[in-house]
Amino acid sequence: MIKLLHYTTDRFLVILISPSAGGKSSIARKLLADSEKYSYSVSYTTRPVRKDEKNGIHYHFVDKSTFSRLASTGEFLEQAQVHGHQYATSRQVVCEALQKGRHVVLDIDVQGALQIMSQDIDAVTIFILPPSMQILRERLQDRGSDDQDVIRIRMKTAQRELELIEKFQYLVINDDLEQAVLDVKKIISAEEMKISRFKNIKDNFLEV
Repeated sequence: MIKLLHYTTDRFLVILISPSAGGKSSIARKLLADSEKYSYSVSYTTRPVRKDEKNGIHYHFVDKSTFSRLASTGEFLEQAQVHGHQYATSRQVVCEALQKGRHVVLDIDVQGALQIMSQDIDAVTIFILPPSMQILRERLQDRGSDDQDVIRIRMKTAQRELELIEKFQYLVINDDLEQAVLDVKKIISAEEMKISRFKNIKDNFLEV
């Protein structure tokens, strides 16, 4: 009878990066709904709440003074200013989730992703793009939360972010959301199977 071997592997950050309306948040929500092996780090932001958003679920909405106070105490793993508003990831929340044996899903911008990558943190970076810039524009317009001036700014930001895409590991085209989620899951599964992530594999094998 063959005995299946189960080795403890390290958990890692799953960083989803995309321009505004690229689909990173939708993909993150799908991952969390499909499996308990993921934990989501709710970001802090100083931007106003959009319709249908809830504090503590979509973001921790705080004022600028609270944000500055948290930043000064080292609470944030990364922080970035995007379109005039501050965003950040809680260091404590990420560490606690990893210690519980879960992958931590982050949906953040290019600035924040690069900050995390510059630290000694195990992270898989996945850049999410719609099929074209025209579709990105249409999704921004369909969202209905920004006027035309803001949309133009977001489109210019997307062009600048695209210049940095080669700094990241994987690319997923978000044409169909369900397929994009499946592609992200495949990437995570492949990363989990890397030999470098397994602990004491030879000793564990010989002891069986």
